[in-house]
Amino acid sequence: MDEELRQMALEVLEDIAHWPLRSSGWERVGRGLAAMERTLRAADVTGFRRAVADVEMAGPHRISGVEEASSLPIPEVYRERVNELIHALHATRDERPSAGAANVGGPGPHD
Repeated sequence: MDEELRQMALEVLEDIAHWPLRSSGWERVGRGLAAMERTLRAADVTGFRRAVADVEMAGPHRISGVEEASSLPIPEVYRERVNELIHALHATRDERPSAGAANVGGPGPHD
């Protein structure tokens, strides 16, 4: 995954906590988060890019007026998923092997 995609995903994930959405919007976000988790685990960059876009499009994009009364803050289950994804994205950046290095399971500098 390139750094631009990683940063875009992190920005979307960090914004989610501030989104007021109706329950149907949170369901869309939940489906997108599940797709992000699945594609990140599978190293499916194309699928991950699509999932990030799906989550971003589920967010608020207009002033809703009357609809704001029925908007809800992020459900705790999605907050936990967001935190796990943020952690996973930081971990994958930190775990990238250097050129020519192979992770063969032997002792490392922290063992």
